[in-house]
Amino acid sequence: MKLSMMLLLTIASPAIASSPSLTVFQHSQVLTDFELDSMKGKYTNNGQDYYFGLQMQTQFIQDNGVQQQVGMQIEVSQVNNLPSINITVSDPHAVDSQQDFQLDSLGQSAGLQQRIQIAGSDNLAVNELDMAQGRLTPLPLGVQVSVGTTLVSQNGNTTFSVNGNTLGYQVELASGSATQGMSYQNGNGQLVQSIFIDGLSHGVINQSTLRYDGMPVGPIESNILGRQISDLTAFGF
Repeated sequence: MKLSMMLLLTIASPAIASSPSLTVFQHSQVLTDFELDSMKGKYTNNGQDYYFGLQMQTQFIQDNGVQQQVGMQIEVSQVNNLPSINITVSDPHAVDSQQDFQLDSLGQSAGLQQRIQIAGSDNLAVNELDMAQGRLTPLPLGVQVSVGTTLVSQNGNTTFSVNGNTLGYQVELASGSATQGMSYQNGNGQLVQSIFIDGLSHGVINQSTLRYDGMPVGPIESNILGRQISDLTAFGF
């Protein structure tokens, strides 16, 4: 039998030695399955698979006609009841670097932040996020990197950071930059997508694909991102 939970909006105290009053239910509201599924108190079976994946890709064309695509993929899973993380980048020729960058959250502490700043004309800038249950496909030309690594692309315009509290990359354009990354600060997780263009005839598309699987996290997706990113604390982020 389907159970419903009643949300009591007022509380009445019945008089002593009198029958309980039912007037408290006059303004009650039946919670939907959508709301019930998002509540705390869920459980998972011991040994149940767990998976969280984030794929970030940036495609861009500059005013000189140069086209390029950059990508990074992070997958967190549970193997034999132990957490495991796999990070890949799309540049097999990237080399170790001492150069690093930090995501600028502009004071926002959690959730998704999408920023676009444009000065000029004939420019295209798009930030996209797709969230769904499932698993990611392997990143094209992906090579595995270790936590604590900073890499720079062969052409020198892209920095990949798997260091400190930042997982992501920054692309330096001829007249601007594109950034995607995930940060963890003071117990809060955040995904940042940022595009800055100062010039003519640029096209930049940031795409982030988030997938989760193996445990009932509920259908309210606004809470999933911060909840899953916070699990990276097990790896020092």
